[in-house]
Amino acid sequence: MGQTPRGRVTRLIPFGVFVEVADGVQGLVHRDELTREVAEAGAEMNVVVTDVDRERRRLLLSQRRAAPDAR
Repeated sequence: MGQTPRGRVTRLIPFGVFVEVADGVQGLVHRDELTREVAEAGAEMNVVVTDVDRERRRLLLSQRRAAPDAR
């Protein structure tokens, strides 16, 4: 956790976006953790890994915590 990869939005959903942070590795950025509206798949953004659920093979990400003023 705490890693700050740059990722590419792969899918928009009503409650957030999925971001690919490595080949075949995606995580969810909940809409509350976005700093701006994401208009389309393919957009790139910096994110922070906030939680790893190894059992369910899920990453939770935050764009808000990756913002320069959040540090």
